[in-house]
Amino acid sequence: MSASTDSSATHVDVGSENEVPQLSALFLIKFDKKVGYTVAWKRSSVDVPLDGAVEFKSLPSGLHTVKSDLVYFIHESYAGLSAFVNGPASEAERNAQFVAVGILVPLSYGRLGRSWLHAPRLQKMASSLADDPTATAPLEEFWEEQLKPRASGSAPKSEQPKGHSRERALSTITAVMQSDQSLPPFHPALSIIDYIDVFGPLVFRLQQAALLRKRILFVGAPPVRATCEFVYNLSVLASIPSSLNELLAPGTEGLLRLRSLFSVGIHDIPLLEKLGPSGNGDAISPEHEPSSRGWVACTTDEIIATKTKLYDIIVEIPHSYDAPPAERRWPTIKTSDGTLVKASQRDVWRYKLLHHELWKYRHSSSGANGNAESEDDRTALLARSESGDADADFNEQYDEAVVESTTWSRLAYSGFMWWASAGETDAYMTKERERDREVLGDLSSYEEGLHTAIIAYFHRGTAQLINNLHALVEGADDDTASDDDDVLAVSRDDISRIGMDTWSEADKAFVQEFLWMYFERRAEVDGANLDCCGLRIPIF
Repeated sequence: MSASTDSSATHVDVGSENEVPQLSALFLIKFDKKVGYTVAWKRSSVDVPLDGAVEFKSLPSGLHTVKSDLVYFIHESYAGLSAFVNGPASEAERNAQFVAVGILVPLSYGRLGRSWLHAPRLQKMASSLADDPTATAPLEEFWEEQLKPRASGSAPKSEQPKGHSRERALSTITAVMQSDQSLPPFHPALSIIDYIDVFGPLVFRLQQAALLRKRILFVGAPPVRATCEFVYNLSVLASIPSSLNELLAPGTEGLLRLRSLFSVGIHDIPLLEKLGPSGNGDAISPEHEPSSRGWVACTTDEIIATKTKLYDIIVEIPHSYDAPPAERRWPTIKTSDGTLVKASQRDVWRYKLLHHELWKYRHSSSGANGNAESEDDRTALLARSESGDADADFNEQYDEAVVESTTWSRLAYSGFMWWASAGETDAYMTKERERDREVLGDLSSYEEGLHTAIIAYFHRGTAQLINNLHALVEGADDDTASDDDDVLAVSRDDISRIGMDTWSEADKAFVQEFLWMYFERRAEVDGANLDCCGLRIPIF
């Protein structure tokens, strides 16, 4: 599949331009030293309980250790966003004033209901109320604005921080981006480069788990804005374009998107139990949410991590994830039974290609745009490598802690191919890497559309996977000589063609599970053998 085309446009939850969503609820939460967090002020236009719920969702465990934060969450069928501020106070108030201004908006506009468009105003009000929690006039004014009827196309625009001249948002993601298109400030997809940088080649294992609609839990310390945005990033990257639905088995429509729960805490345990294999997740799922019980969420409550029946995959994000390369610890991904999940050797190669493209983008954009280094949505995410070599902060970073070791079979095969070809390049490996380069394309040419171009890259990988597996299924169904139509034979070449590592047992298991989930076909991955000096070497 060519990197220059992508017929499957995918929504990224930005709505129409920068039109802010109308609020369903607005509330103020503050800390009372006698009773803890309380809802000090609230207004709502919907019959949804606020007390005893939103104060815990808006203020995750440990949030008092940071000065400010943004928290995304889901409350019933609404998206929530709260702006937290830790302000100074008297000794009587323990020298701190904890307040959060939060909102609920309908989920009808996407995973977060475009709530981020209200973030600047929420932050401003939270900062003011941290000085005087009784000065609620700005809240009253904000709520009165929401009660006024809106004429079509006359909704207020989001408050844009100074320094951003372009206000146009994207309604779809495609591989071909216009140079004047960009995501609005505070859009969670703006963190997607940071997401890739934090997880390295493990992004591909996370992608696989999300495509299999596993229950994925990120665990990390406050601030939580970054991990909430990582939840959004993974959900978007693992969405299946609706144009591919016709290739899948009937009844898989609910698998096209992974449910996003964002920040969860101890109070959400009953919900997570309902979303488990034995729960009744469909009964609480609004119409616009997938029926699949898979989800992705984040938490600061480590006690949830001890309840292994609540999740399938746990992702532990260390405190040092944003440290310099020499000091960085990589996230740990495990299954609920404690099995460590590692990236494949091909994942490392694909990430190295992606890493190099991001490095090229940073240097090409800084050379072409004199003020590129001052833009928050670029340098904060891309300023990882200060050297002139894209490999400077890459080599030797990935070891057996996060990457599958090279198997004896692979080493034997590589040695045989070198001997058989008199030291020439392995043509099989060359073809495989050419495919990976083609799917990635040249991201450095996308300028301000880089974030959306990255999403399109992952969607092309998904399309490559589905198209090739569909072709295998169709070919097997057309083969009248087949003795057993229920079991699909997948060869080593097939594994390579769909973007997997032919030497990875994890990739083999992924393909088998994916075929059953999306095509209702059981599969056997055929091994290949190499006879050398009387020794039969299993290739896969």
